[in-house]
Amino acid sequence: MTEKPKFHVITGTPAPDTPKEQAMKRVRSMPRPPTMISCHRCGGAEVIQTKIGMMYKDGKATGGTRQLLCALCFMRGERVVLVK
Repeated sequence: MTEKPKFHVITGTPAPDTPKEQAMKRVRSMPRPPTMISCHRCGGAEVIQTKIGMMYKDGKATGGTRQLLCALCFMRGERVVLVK
């Protein structure tokens, strides 16, 4: 039998230190109240509330599972759920 290839971990290159990335790091590291919802990916505090699986009953929308999404990430095409 042939030997399986071994897994080697390499140190990758860090993200480029652009002015935009510096600003994002600064926003993510800013102190906020512990109860404030903020995005773990971009640091934004804008939220969109969505409901999945709603149904119409007697002309009104009912039911569904509520999820909070980051508005800034959503505008970039990413769906980042903030609170489960």
